Amino acid sequence: MTDSSEYLQVKPEVFEAVRACIAESLMLEPGDIAMSSRLIDDLGADSLDFVDIVFQLERDLSVKVRGSEFEWLTRLDFSSPEVMQEGFLTAPVVEQLVSWLPALRELEDHTRISPRALFSLITVEAMCLVAQRRMQSPST
Repeated sequence: MTDSSEYLQVKPEVFEAVRACIAESLMLEPGDIAMSSRLIDDLGADSLDFVDIVFQLERDLSVKVRGSEFEWLTRLDFSSPEVMQEGFLTAPVVEQLVSWLPALRELEDHTRISPRALFSLITVEAMCLVAQRRMQSPST
């Protein structure tokens, strides 16, 4: 994971590229997609759309996104006590996620985040942060 202070600002060209990929994948107008738009809750994406967006980002930005934080997120073992306790993510998992899921910072209670809530926190900004980091350090 990366330090959250590293990405206080998403570059406009990264936002435009990510927004274009999302618009194409979800058949939306780019103007309907904001930095804070949540892929699932606001834009109506599902898991197949998410995969399509990731592939489009890789193709259009010439970066490898599949080995990024998204892969870590999709490989979380929600049956593991290190990941989940009493139906909610553990503090260490939340700590790792906060650096690239800006919407997570908006939640008041980080002790009550369910897997469903977690996936609804993936925003356009989160996609931009991962893409931007990959563009800056393609080998990570």
